[in-house]
Order: sequence, then C-alpha cells, then structure tokens
Amino acid sequence: MRRVFAEIDRQTENLRSHEAFLMISDLSSAEAVQTLKGWGPLFVHLTMTFRDINLMYNLYPDPANDLERAINAHAAVDATHWEMLVTDLNALGVSDDVKSYKDAMTILWSQPGRPIRDYIYWVLHRAQRCGSSPLLKLTAMESCEATVKTFLTHTRPVRALFESATGAKLNYFGEGHIDSEVDNAINLSIFQEVELDPQTLTLALWIVNAHFDDFKVFIGHLSGHPPEAQQS
Repeated sequence: MRRVFAEIDRQTENLRSHEAFLMISDLSSAEAVQTLKGWGPLFVHLTMTFRDINLMYNLYPDPANDLERAINAHAAVDATHWEMLVTDLNALGVSDDVKSYKDAMTILWSQPGRPIRDYIYWVLHRAQRCGSSPLLKLTAMESCEATVKTFLTHTRPVRALFESATGAKLNYFGEGHIDSEVDNAINLSIFQEVELDPQTLTLALWIVNAHFDDFKVFIGHLSGHPPEAQQS
C-alpha cells in the first residue's frame, strides 16, 4: 500500500497548484457570497450520494478484521457530513428557496449541477469496483479525503469573505468539515505494510489517478473555467 499512498500524496501536491484554486481565490466579497450561495444547493446531491456510497458500498455489515473495522469507523463518520450541509444551507440563506419537492428536484437536477452529479457518479462507480476489498476501499476513500481536504483548505479565502460579509458561520464549507476529516482520519499504519498483488495494485493506482482526474474537471466547473471532460 505504500506505493498507493505515495501516488495519492503526489497527486495531492499537484492538485494544490491547480489554476481553479487561483481563480477562486481572486473573488471579491460580493462574488464570494454569490459563489457559495450557488454552490450550497448543488452540493446537496453530492453529499447525499456520498452518504449512500459510504453506507451502501464502503460499510461492512459484519466486519471480520481490523482493516474492515477501520473502514467502517470512517465510513460511519463520513455518512454524517450531510448534517453540516443542512446548517450551511440555512447560513447561506437559501433554504427558503425550496417550497416544494418540485423546487428541490429542479435545483438538484439542474444543468449547473450536472458536473457535480457527473463527478459523484464516477466516485460511486469506483466504489463499486472495489468490491469487498478493504485495500481498494481504503484507496478510494483516501483519494476522496485528499481532494476534499485540498478543496476546503484552498477555498478558505472564499469562506472568510462570506463570513465577514454576512456574519454567518459555515460548517460544511468551513473548519468543522476540515476538523472532522482530521479527527476521524483512518489509522493508515495497519494498511501501510500490506503488499498488493500486481492486479490489485494496478486497479488501486487506476482508482487514485481516475479520481484526481475527475476532481480536476469538477473544480474547473466550480471555478467557472471547465476543462475538457474526462472519461474515467
């Protein structure tokens, strides 16, 4: 697994200098407020699908060893992140925009949200490819963790501008989400020395690289400068 973790670290380092983060960091206070008000509702689909991925595909109903129990502990925490988004939607002042199921469904399946849905569907696809392997599940989960942490830390200036302008505090897009990722991180030491057979290693590295490729497309759309679509 050391080879896999090294690839995640390499991809994360490259992601930190992505032009989308530079574009986002140049937003004015008014633009930051409008950006987050736009992001919030579109992240509902992503967050709820992410919950399903953790509870339906990552979680072991009957964990048989320490590796599976470690996966379960982290999946259970990740499945609660939607609650932070609920509080953010209130803080963003967009909750009252939804008066009916039709309103909600129109927003969730709107054209602006299509890149977000496309991204999370590929995350789901890779989770399904992991089967019952805790090593592949960890690979997919750690790839997600790395990109989420990078996104949250590099969009701090946007959140700071919003909070300064409105006086409202954000959790899902804020420090609460980051703290949750750090405080509930998987103990990687029990995975590090596990040797992967060539076939599993090839699949694990594909999961890492495909995830980061898809995430770059995703943040390109969020920044308003979408790159050419990837085919994972």
